Amino acid sequence: MNKPDYAVLRNNSDFVWYVNMSYYTMAELADVTLHELFTDCKASLKLYSDENFKRFNSRFPMYEKIRKLNPATPPISYGHINGLGVELVFPDGNGEVNYIRTDKSYHEWIDILGGQIDFSKQGLASYYLKYQDDMSKAMGNRKIGFSYGYEGPITTAYTMLDLKLYYDLYDEPELLKEFLKKLSVSITQFKKFYCKANGSDYKNTSYMCDDCAALISADMWEEFVIPYMDIVYSDVGANRRSLHSEGMISKHLKNLENLGITWFDPSVSPRLDPVIITKTCAVPFIWRMCEIYHSLLDRQLAMDFVFASVRDGANGLFTTVRELSDHDINVVEGFIEACEMVDSMKKQGADNKEIGKLMSDRGKNIFWDKWRNEFI
Repeated sequence: MNKPDYAVLRNNSDFVWYVNMSYYTMAELADVTLHELFTDCKASLKLYSDENFKRFNSRFPMYEKIRKLNPATPPISYGHINGLGVELVFPDGNGEVNYIRTDKSYHEWIDILGGQIDFSKQGLASYYLKYQDDMSKAMGNRKIGFSYGYEGPITTAYTMLDLKLYYDLYDEPELLKEFLKKLSVSITQFKKFYCKANGSDYKNTSYMCDDCAALISADMWEEFVIPYMDIVYSDVGANRRSLHSEGMISKHLKNLENLGITWFDPSVSPRLDPVIITKTCAVPFIWRMCEIYHSLLDRQLAMDFVFASVRDGANGLFTTVRELSDHDINVVEGFIEACEMVDSMKKQGADNKEIGKLMSDRGKNIFWDKWRNEFI
């Protein structure tokens, strides 16, 4: 397993920031439901229409400074397990896509995982490939992303085993390991299909999303998490390893170095903050100003959030435009203003301590102990 020189990596990491446009907000503006989006490409054509982007732009003045949504099939995290035989459910209205729990035994799953699977012909893959093609034709042969996706090994295992996954860390550890090994190989096979459908290079897929890994004790990662994530990362063969995993605690963080992670996104992890991450591990990380927290902030505190994050070691920040209320727009604009200031100062040679001096006294009092213990 390749492990980078973290001192060099962190010091050489450029400051990164961005603001995402929300798929859900765009769906609301287009007056289409999630069920319609999952089941009818005409709904996606409404979402990605020029008229709908104009609606958004008229509400959000700084629209040119955020990431515009690129047209794609609707986001489904369960494409891989659907290809393994797990049925998906699409609730009416705005319910998220879900899956039907199964009661297959380890031996049944291991037999399935050991077989040759053409993922392009399993589950709903052919439906979404046609959906992708129909969107492309309707949009002047424009490239359309394929979002019938996958998760990391532990989250995927949870969707297949449910709580049995966590019981069997103790009850059936060897059988669980055999299952996880075959499952991790299957993820690499699905990823190759996924990349082909997207017209992207498989060797560039050095990222992973695995939230359920955070529910495994940090002391058990070496045995039950790291070997299986490593299978997925190693198959790509890249020197970069990016991980998104929510809900971690400080004890998990040293495992990131053991896994050779080069970029970490803790996303919604209320028991972490930039100080804790920086003191506990050397992996470069991006810190999220979660959109669910926008209501707790004002413009100045949003700016202080950025300055405090950089002061305390974050290598990047991001947020998402979810609500288009005057309050939330003002908060995101403060985030953008602060990130632009940091970007400019960094390019002129400013260090993190200098950036921290930009904080208001109120922000200095809040971030991070009060933020974690009283605000969220």
